[in-house]
Order: sequence, then structure tokens, then C-alpha cells
Amino acid sequence: MNQKTNRSFRVVVSALLGLSMLSALIYSVPAPSFAAGPLPANTNLVKNGDFEQGKADWEDWGAATVVTTDVQSGTKALKLGPTEGGMGQKIDGIDENTIVTLSGAGKAGTPGEKAWIGADCLDASDKKLAGGKFMMSFESAAYEQKSLSFRTVPGTRKVQVYVYKNPDNGKFAYVDDVALKIGGSLPDEDPPVKSVGPLPPPHPPGVFFDDFKNGIDPEKWLIAKQQWGGQDVNGGVLPANVAVTRDGIVELTANGDLYNGPVRGMNRDGSTRADGKRTGASIVTKYAYASGSYEVRAKIVPKLGAVSAFWTFFNNGEVNHEIDFEAPGDKSLRKIMTTTWVVEARNTSQVTDFPEQIDGNWHVYRFDWHTDPKRVDFYVDNKLIHTSYTNVPRAASKFWLGVWFPKEWAGVPNFATDKMYIDWVKITPFLEKGDVRAGNGETGEIGPGTGWASLNEYPAPR
Repeated sequence: MNQKTNRSFRVVVSALLGLSMLSALIYSVPAPSFAAGPLPANTNLVKNGDFEQGKADWEDWGAATVVTTDVQSGTKALKLGPTEGGMGQKIDGIDENTIVTLSGAGKAGTPGEKAWIGADCLDASDKKLAGGKFMMSFESAAYEQKSLSFRTVPGTRKVQVYVYKNPDNGKFAYVDDVALKIGGSLPDEDPPVKSVGPLPPPHPPGVFFDDFKNGIDPEKWLIAKQQWGGQDVNGGVLPANVAVTRDGIVELTANGDLYNGPVRGMNRDGSTRADGKRTGASIVTKYAYASGSYEVRAKIVPKLGAVSAFWTFFNNGEVNHEIDFEAPGDKSLRKIMTTTWVVEARNTSQVTDFPEQIDGNWHVYRFDWHTDPKRVDFYVDNKLIHTSYTNVPRAASKFWLGVWFPKEWAGVPNFATDKMYIDWVKITPFLEKGDVRAGNGETGEIGPGTGWASLNEYPAPR
């Protein structure tokens, strides 16, 4: 969920927000494949990664032009745009559990554009593997050189390296000097979870279930009163936008750019904003839970720009243990995004088609979180849509449900007011031996001692 901490400036690991129509190209177009044999360390396995031989050895997916200006080194570079496009090539002989380093240079031709250099782990039949997408983004006006080391996921037999650009603003981006080498230095893939402050109280035994027939019970739920994602990005999540009906339906209101009502947003420091545009709402379990099955029957906000989400969250300043369900994914209401985190700089994410989520009907969003062995299975209406084996959290976390407004990646909220609806929530603890319970020294997304509604701000059923 953590656009909350300005992740737009990070090297982004895994399937990310920029996957639109080009995703289909990456899945379906056969890139050239090279049998590497015994793979030497410190040798660039990408053929013609500097584009000095034009497009030789690359599969052209469109909107890619070799140029002799705007180069990083040598005499040529690759220009991407103005529409969506890119190129790719496959490298055989890279097996599972291999540490490799992807590197390259890129830049944006104009503000708002973005170049991507990425790698997909593939099995022997060229199928993309869950948790096996690794990407770097380039948004600055001048070339940046970046590198990213990662471990190939189980089942890997080859790696597809690719470069691409999304439609963005219909201009151009550039890449050069693309390389993939065996070896590299990985950060701690599962850093220890240190306790900051007192331990959270244990959650009540047994299954947690609430259908809100008795309203929003403060013995079970907190109501968030916080702002994250950047000072000028949104007006926070507010108790004023939380309601519950007499028949037990929680209503979480999202106010978009056309809102002119009485609600006023908040700034990060708690001060009141001049309007209520881009304000959302969130409820949070009072107790922290670890491994388990998390289920929510809900209807998302059917508008771009407002993210309907269900997420666990633990951050002690050193690690960020988090599991996210977020819609829309990739600026499309027909898609949903699932993500797992263990540190701020690294995540495993997947964007999946789910057009039914805006059909006006109830849907059950569920993830099964395992800490031993580690994996997270994501389901919608009991259909498995993704499994994450990497960057799987272990720390017990509060469970958040809400709607909020990120900076760019969900689209523009060109609407006045809409609602997210929650019917019921169920958490079935697994109590696996990999679970960790630690204090995070804070009450929520914005720091210690702040962030929650007072009892008189809880809504009465209506």
C-alpha cells in the first residue's frame, strides 16, 4: 500500500504499475532466445545491449527506434515512443536460485515519461513465473545508470530481458547499455524484525469475524485519521467519510477532484485543508494478526484515481512488512494489483485482469498468508489469481480496509463522490512457526501517538 512513503523514487522490483497493453506483448511475442551454455560470471549475457548493432538480437515489439543522438555511451541508443512499445530477448541456461544483476541506463525525454528495463523469470516452456518479474524505472531528464541484483525464482530455466515504455504522455524515453550478468550482492532477503517499543497485545483466540450488524465496534476496530502519500497529494483518510448502515454495511466514502461538499481534508501535520478533495476513509483491526486467511466481502469504488484496498501493515523504521490487495491496478478498473513487501525498497507485485470487480456485485477478496514455508496466495471469489514466494512478511500486523488517493498510478479522480462497501471481514489465524510479534513504535501510517479517531467520531448505524 505504501505509496504512503513516496515509493515513486525507488528502483521498483517486481511487476509494477506500468504494465498495460505491453504486458500482453511480453507474454505472447517470442523474443530471440540464446543458449548460453555454462554461464560465466561478469560477462554480459545480453547480446547487443548497447544497440551499436541496431536492433540485432532483439525482438521488436514496436515503437522502438535506434538513434545516434541522446546516447549514454558509444554511438547509439534506443528511443521508445511516442506510443507504447519496447524490445526483448531471452537468455537460456539461467536456472532457479541463481543470483543475477540487471543493469542499464535510461532517461525520460520529457516530464511525465518513463523508461523501464526489466527481467522476467521463465520456465522451460517460456511461461512467466510468479514473483519472477524485476524492473527498474527511469524518469529523470538526464541518463541514470542503475543496477538491480535478484535471485531467480523456483522453476526458472531462462530469463527474458526487456525494455519498454507505456503510453504515458505520448512522448519519448531512452535506454542504453542494457546488461545481465551472473552474480551480484543481494541485500538481506529477510532482514530481522526488531521490536521498537512495547509488544502489541495478542489478538483474541480463534477466528475473527465481523458482519457489522452492531456497527463499527471500537473493541474490534480503529478508524484511521491520517494522511500519507505526500503533502500535496491528498487530504487523508477521515472519520467523517466512514458510515455504517443498520443492516451492517460499512460505507467508506471517496471524494474526488469534483467534490465541493462540507468535508475538509487534513495535512500530514494534522492541520485542516481548505477543501475535501481527494479524501478517503479506512478502518483498521485493533489487534495485529500474522499468518492466516484474510477475507473481505466488498464492492470497490468504481472510479479511477481512488484506490480501494485491503492490506496488512507493519513498519518499525527498518523493515516494512506488508501485504496488499489494490484496485484499480495499472490505471484500469478491470485490473487488480497484489503486492508483498519486507523492506521499503523491494516488493513482489502482480497486476491481474479482474473486470468483474466493477459489475456492481459483491466479491470476496482473500489472501492466505503463510510464514513457514513463506508464501502468499491471493484469491478473488475463491479463484487463485497469484502466489507470491518472495518478499513475504512475517511480522504480525494490523489489517487495514479503505479507500485512498495516490499521486498518479491509479489515474485521475475525475468525479465528485463515490463509495466502497464492506459487508463482512474474516481472519482465520494459522499460527505458523514463522510468525513474529514485535512492537513497531507507532500507531499507524504517520507515526507515534496520532492517527486514530476518538470514540465520539465513530459513526452510529443509520
